[in-house]
Amino acid sequence: MIHIRNNTALFAANRGYALKSSRQDIIRHFLDQGWQVVLASADDGECHDLVALGATLEPVTFSRGGFSLTTDILAYRRLREIYRRYRPALVHHFHAKPVILGSLVARQQLGDQVRVVNSITGLGHAFVKGGWVTQLASAGYRWALPKSDMTVFQNRDDQALFQTNGWVMPVRQRLIVGSGIDLSLFDFMDRYDHDPETPVIIMLGRLLGQKGTAEFAAVAQRVREQYPRARFVWAGEEDPVHPDAVQAEWLFAQPGVEYAGRLADVVPLMREADLLLFPSYREGVPRAVMEAAATGLPTVGFDVPGVREAVRHGETGYLVAERNVEAMTQKVIELIASPEQRLRFGLQARELAVREFDMRQIQAAYFTTYQELGIDIPQPE
Repeated sequence: MIHIRNNTALFAANRGYALKSSRQDIIRHFLDQGWQVVLASADDGECHDLVALGATLEPVTFSRGGFSLTTDILAYRRLREIYRRYRPALVHHFHAKPVILGSLVARQQLGDQVRVVNSITGLGHAFVKGGWVTQLASAGYRWALPKSDMTVFQNRDDQALFQTNGWVMPVRQRLIVGSGIDLSLFDFMDRYDHDPETPVIIMLGRLLGQKGTAEFAAVAQRVREQYPRARFVWAGEEDPVHPDAVQAEWLFAQPGVEYAGRLADVVPLMREADLLLFPSYREGVPRAVMEAAATGLPTVGFDVPGVREAVRHGETGYLVAERNVEAMTQKVIELIASPEQRLRFGLQARELAVREFDMRQIQAAYFTTYQELGIDIPQPE
């Protein structure tokens, strides 16, 4: 293995949240080891928080959730400029557009003098929508991924899909489940004494149709026929530029549904909650489910890629057939009616989080990957 001596690492993502929420400690470790860290991402608050640690931000606007000829061409040109200027030894891409465009640019501009790592953090809108959008995204992955040194998958379903389609070479891929969470921020919460007549069912996620906004509202309506004082609370930011965006006004108009907006700290809401209802259509591995598990909160979700990595059916919650609102409603009512079962699931969810979702384990796996590719960076202590 040839060791790369340049000490510049570049991380590219659609927006700063993906870099700060799950990769901040990785970035901090590179900085602590004397590396220059460049962020190719949105000019947003989360990226500026990382700049405060010592990283350098080079703003790039990526078209998210679809194809935009003008925006994609501009992003490609912008990446080419950035990669030429900094000539990083390591580039690590997250999200579809950075993965596809960044892999092509990195290899074109830097040849064998760069190690290219791609994380498939979930296939999202392009693969939920289907049709020509899926075909276009598939062509992009087929073209770009062979140019990378390593493709990291967060769940087994995505890995199997890419393998079946021949988009990745067997020796240039690995599974690192999820991005992990900081367990020190999420203690186990005993909710056994909550009022059984006023259960609180929550969802954490952006306001997107593919996150299951319609299903959440439908389940709320059905459950409240039996438990009229039940509260259904959705917490998460609006994402108006996304092609699958749902307006907050729509959620406000749904009977029995509360919208809490984006919360800087989700722990107080989780403390009130009795159940996480997670009707997303597809995920990488959902952070919300991992955080809920760490507090001992069971989950009811659809049996779809990513979610099934974070929920153990019949042990930490329930998985039902995709978009089956009736089955989801039945499982929610079953858990509302049984505090004992919720407690049992919650205890097992906490054990799962400690065993499999610890961010330190995930980060160690990434540093091992960098080292195996010849990047001279030690493991964090």
